[in-house]
Amino acid sequence: MSCVPVADDGDTCANCGKQGSDTVKLKNCTACRLVKYCGVDCQRAHRKQHKKACKQRAAELKDEQLYSQGHERPEGDFCPICTLPIPLPMGDHSGINACCMKRVCDGCILAARQRGLRGCPFCRTPRPADEASQLAMVQKRVSKRDAEAINHLGNQHFYGRLGLTKDVPRAIELWTEAAELGSVDALS
Repeated sequence: MSCVPVADDGDTCANCGKQGSDTVKLKNCTACRLVKYCGVDCQRAHRKQHKKACKQRAAELKDEQLYSQGHERPEGDFCPICTLPIPLPMGDHSGINACCMKRVCDGCILAARQRGLRGCPFCRTPRPADEASQLAMVQKRVSKRDAEAINHLGNQHFYGRLGLTKDVPRAIELWTEAAELGSVDALS
């Protein structure tokens, strides 16, 4: 016997060929769902012939189940220019711009430089000359209640960057505010 259904209608036992009816209830192979059996005896008798195809199909079903359960990445995980997902870890494959607080992938940054653009590849604002002007750009975005800018400023306070002193309580305040405004990154 083959391990595919014997009849096209799917109402035939794979081992003995009995037709399914009101009196004979056929049950699917629980692992692969490819074939049906009229009883446990037929299933055991057919197991040797069916085992290889059953395992293969069961693995395919498991893969389908696993791949369909995937979580979608947040909107900020995609480059706003090419719209491709930024590879993980994102910090190694992208840069965040203080002017617009957009995370742009390294490919788009490189393409912009090759075209002669030296500013932000997203909003085209010239790059800040020093840390003080970069901090001013971030604070300007913070004053407009930009959740990503508030999260970024929290990170700068936490690590003591951009000329700021390391201030963990202030960083936590900023992260809390950013999370309340909708920043997914502030929650991690």
